[in-house]
Amino acid sequence: MKKIASLMLLAGLVMGATSANAATIKATGAWQIDAAMRSQNDFNGSTANDDNTFSIGQRMRTKFEFIANENLKGVLETQIGTNSWGNGQYQISAGRTPNTTATGANGTGNGNLILRKGYIDFKWPNTKVNFLVGYQSLTLPSAFGGGSAILDEHVAGAAAVVPVTENLSLVGGYVRPYDANNFGSTSSNNFNGTQTDAAFLYANVDYSGFNVKPFFAYGYAGGNTGGNSVGGNMLGGLAAPNTATGYGTRAYWGGAAFTMTAFDPFKVMADFNYGKATYDTAGAQDSGRGGWLFDLAVDYTGLSMMTPQVFFAYSSGENKDGTKSERMPSLAAENWAYGSFWMQGGDTLNSSYTTPGSTLAQGNPQSNLGFWAVGLSLKDIKLIDKLSHTFNVIYFKGTNAKEVATMGDVTKNYGNLLTNKDSLVEVDLNSKYQIYEELSLGLDLGYINADFDKTVWATAGQQDKLSKDAYKAVFMLNYSF
Repeated sequence: MKKIASLMLLAGLVMGATSANAATIKATGAWQIDAAMRSQNDFNGSTANDDNTFSIGQRMRTKFEFIANENLKGVLETQIGTNSWGNGQYQISAGRTPNTTATGANGTGNGNLILRKGYIDFKWPNTKVNFLVGYQSLTLPSAFGGGSAILDEHVAGAAAVVPVTENLSLVGGYVRPYDANNFGSTSSNNFNGTQTDAAFLYANVDYSGFNVKPFFAYGYAGGNTGGNSVGGNMLGGLAAPNTATGYGTRAYWGGAAFTMTAFDPFKVMADFNYGKATYDTAGAQDSGRGGWLFDLAVDYTGLSMMTPQVFFAYSSGENKDGTKSERMPSLAAENWAYGSFWMQGGDTLNSSYTTPGSTLAQGNPQSNLGFWAVGLSLKDIKLIDKLSHTFNVIYFKGTNAKEVATMGDVTKNYGNLLTNKDSLVEVDLNSKYQIYEELSLGLDLGYINADFDKTVWATAGQQDKLSKDAYKAVFMLNYSF
């Protein structure tokens, strides 16, 4: 009897110890399937570049939170896809398959299971200071446009949120968005100067009726960030016309995001960003890139059936000699967009259909910099139960000198970069029907009337191929849990 009692006591102690170290697991996710039809999304009528007129794409994001207590948790988010149906076993599989073209941990095929987030989230004991360390979503402040045009991406880094008063908190951190040393991949670049590092600090000033977030960031890209003999400045968001160098790049940014609701039912949102990147080229010192971005939007929230919005945006553009860029440098801008077509915004899976412009700029909306835009949106239109719509009409005009079209570098692409001779009119109608609370069916319709100057962009004999209007229709099934 004593032996049985001893065994029961030991089992209880083991179970108690296990429970003390166990974490509560919370799973959330977003699984989406798109069926997309489109025409002339590259604005090019050449038969050699016909669009794939119909494709189906799929993406599955699943997030796990391992919660020890209210002060400590680990976050793991995986992603399978985005990829198109029909690629073998849809290329949806775990692990990596080495191949000669893979250049990084996530460069072995869109269908493989990849890490989207993996970080530790904790508060320092007996304080309200919150730390987030690991691979995570980090963004600089933005009030309008969906995200920051400077830094808004899943990156490796560390951040701290420090409450100062009831109305003021400070957020600071360090990120490493790029490193050409791909240890463990099929190719490794084992040399110096392969990293890009950045640090940022911003204040969150929040009072009843208004919020303002001033920020500052500094970055340095090593001379081999983009690979051996490529040069850090050749990263898409830091490159300038007519530069090809392996020297390192120094960059800084400053600005503020502002939101005001004091004049209810009007809501005002505004952003101002300035950035400058410098590096030495073979023929000139202190070359580089510097420019700014401003946007302003006003919502009217006094209607129950919809929210009308008007907005304006302006970003500085390239000058005609190209020796020093006048566009704002950018590290990554995953969510920054005006509208839901030309700048690849909205809820559709961009990899499931051809996006506007050339493939070089896909996933890099900061390549659109150098434009001004004015737009009208009717958001969250609700006329029928469970059915909502958003309508956009936007006019884009380039601010880049037309000479940039003849500069052979990664900063310009037909269809993505607008010169002062080019313009676009975009019209979107995006609809969503809520089948269940967690399941929705969507339809995104888009049209772009393109007016690219043929004397600027067309090569001999190709003038009649350019400025073809673009269309899209994307059906979406989205399960969010």
